[in-house]
Amino acid sequence: MELTKAMLDAKLKQIAKFEQTYGTDHGQTRVYAMKKFCTDEKYRHRVRDFNQSIAQTFKKVMRNPNAYGVNNTLNEN
Repeated sequence: MELTKAMLDAKLKQIAKFEQTYGTDHGQTRVYAMKKFCTDEKYRHRVRDFNQSIAQTFKKVMRNPNAYGVNNTLNEN
């Protein structure tokens, strides 16, 4: 999904409304991260790269779980 400037601006407005209600020292790390995501292009690229690497790692492990020490049996506890 390609993010547009309008989408980022809409999210920033949502964050501004939240911070108007709860203040800027609200302790919500998700809000801080989303605000940074919307305002910092380098951060967006790092997040995208991280997410892609996690997905690739997961796919690689799921293709051959025994090679990575992953046990496929269900935990019945």
